[in-house]
Amino acid sequence: MEDNDIHILILSSWYPSKEYPFLGNFVERQARLLGKRYKVTVVHTVAKDNGAIEFKKSKKTEFNEILVKYNGNGHIFARKKQERAALIRGIDSLDNVNLIIGNVLLPRGWQFLVARKNFGCPVYYIEHGSYFRPKGPFKWGRMHHWILGQIRKKSTEIIAVSDFLKVDMQPNFKKREINVIGNHIDINLFSAKPKVKNDKTQFLHVSTFDHNTKNPDGIIEAVELLKKENANFKLTIICDEDIADWIKHCEELGLNDVIEFIGPLQWHELAPYYHASDAFLLFSDYETFSIVLAEAWATGTPVISTSVGIANGMSSELGIQVEKGISEDLKNAMLQFMNSEVQFDQNKLAAKAAEYSSASILNEWTKLVGKHVG
Repeated sequence: MEDNDIHILILSSWYPSKEYPFLGNFVERQARLLGKRYKVTVVHTVAKDNGAIEFKKSKKTEFNEILVKYNGNGHIFARKKQERAALIRGIDSLDNVNLIIGNVLLPRGWQFLVARKNFGCPVYYIEHGSYFRPKGPFKWGRMHHWILGQIRKKSTEIIAVSDFLKVDMQPNFKKREINVIGNHIDINLFSAKPKVKNDKTQFLHVSTFDHNTKNPDGIIEAVELLKKENANFKLTIICDEDIADWIKHCEELGLNDVIEFIGPLQWHELAPYYHASDAFLLFSDYETFSIVLAEAWATGTPVISTSVGIANGMSSELGIQVEKGISEDLKNAMLQFMNSEVQFDQNKLAAKAAEYSSASILNEWTKLVGKHVG
């Protein structure tokens, strides 16, 4: 079977993002990447206020997308029944699916099992979520454990997006091999350029600024400490969430002259901010991958990061590792850049980023797809 004859169905447990109304952005990117080589369809079910099931099919450049809306009102069992009916409506419109890729176990990993039963083909389960985090805030319920058990038993292949996540997943998949395939970046868009000498040291942070993982308070505290020692810097924070409260908070702390909030921005709008920065900051308590790190390296920008995601155990050639939750440590690392105490080779940064290029990640997928299909 030729690659372009292989039909891949992509499903996801995560709900739509603001950037992509129908899909989480990692699913959008995954579908576009695999669509360069295979026939790809994404089926996504979304709750609405009331009424009968609505079916919409649209064709993108690299893949087809099917959106099925269902009545999300009523008792939980009624809602689940409607959601299952919506999924069946979506997958019944497809023929000859050769492989199912299910993104993220919870809360809707059961959809992968329904599709598997319908098509009788291999199922690859790939995890991006953080609920395998040891001592994390997520509380596993009985239904979650049931879905985990079924996926563990019936998935053809299990995939984590990083070695860091694989370690946290492995205790739940003791008798199963876990593959690692990372997320991809566009190294043509995120390419290295010579750094211009800035009058003020420029730092960059890109995230949702989520309290549960990103430790935004720790970043603000580090900036406050740094300003007391040396105010010749600027931190640009790009966020796709509501930032009004953060702007007010920084004004109250007297930090609005050293912190600038921007956003939301589209993916293709980010590269110039990396190029203008001397270092990228990530102070997260937990990350399963963190694509912003790969984007930073691709643009020749070193990072200051906690030991999370693809920065776990990173070489000193890529940046400075700091302790989680220790704002003083983050401040000291920023000060090293301000005092020109650290130098980085852009070629080595770009070489690391190339591991996550579209071509590299597509090649990893091609090897795994070919193992069971074709």
